Amino acid sequence: MELPCIGSEIAEGTIASEGRAARDDGSRTIIWCVPRSVSTALTKCLSFIEGIQVWLEPYTYCRITQVNIKQQLDLDVPAEYEGNEEIYKRMADHLKETGQGNATTQENLSYASIGRFLEQSVSRHVLVKDMSFALSPEQYKFLPKGFKHIFLIRHPLRVFNSLRKSVFAQHSALGMLKGESAVEETFDVGRDYPFPNAGGGSVHKDVYEMWKYVKENLGSESIVVDSDELLTNPAEILPKICRAAGLPYDESLLKWDESSEVTKSWMVPFEDLVENFVYFFGRAIRSSEFLPASKMPSRDDVRPDVIRYTDQAMKYYDEMYEVRIKV
Repeated sequence: MELPCIGSEIAEGTIASEGRAARDDGSRTIIWCVPRSVSTALTKCLSFIEGIQVWLEPYTYCRITQVNIKQQLDLDVPAEYEGNEEIYKRMADHLKETGQGNATTQENLSYASIGRFLEQSVSRHVLVKDMSFALSPEQYKFLPKGFKHIFLIRHPLRVFNSLRKSVFAQHSALGMLKGESAVEETFDVGRDYPFPNAGGGSVHKDVYEMWKYVKENLGSESIVVDSDELLTNPAEILPKICRAAGLPYDESLLKWDESSEVTKSWMVPFEDLVENFVYFFGRAIRSSEFLPASKMPSRDDVRPDVIRYTDQAMKYYDEMYEVRIKV
């Protein structure tokens, strides 16, 4: 199957005058999220807006790839693709040979290239869903210009309880866990997640720092959304998200096709990304509407690592929660 490819518009020279005109009355938005915050379901929902181009976690998979390459090849990856083509070819070849993913293009493994691709997209609406842990403050310079930013948060107890289950299941299925990490009772979602910052209490700190940076340095419009409130009141919250993003809203967005067909149009960094990460994306990809969240887990019923990371994250969540959009 031929997949949409990050950078394909640029490679094919399709930046045309009509594309530029479409940008003037369109929108550019990045949804920054913490893990397990209904972000993929929201992305699927918004994918049914006419004229929208959806990008799935380009910075996250750039981050994950570079961590893998450092661990496996002891190779520090330069941010720029141009002038470093041989390094990027070596990376892509290694990932393919070791079964870690077949990049749709080598250049989409570059932070700098991702920012440029996003700026130069010719689609009327561009929507990016990504994780804030993918960029360190030193890499904020690679954010695309002209984008609005939405920050999707969720109570840390929910986040880490759900994240622990999905990470353990996904990485067990891939054979990536060894020793006590491979035993659910002794697994630690921060310690045993293979990618730095992705599993521990810092995920809320990362989205908090990104939020602060956008407000204080970019002058870009931004809003904070609590995902449980989206689930509880989608008819109230979803129109506000669309309005903030500059996206057209229609009540038909409250229910959508449960098949995964629309996800095949997403711009992805790796082939079969959505299909391979079933424990992260599977439920959201099969969704057809927002359903109320289950009962908040009790601190007495979750593992010690969930409590530890929840307590580390609460101060960041609380400050952002105070400024969230409300019903």
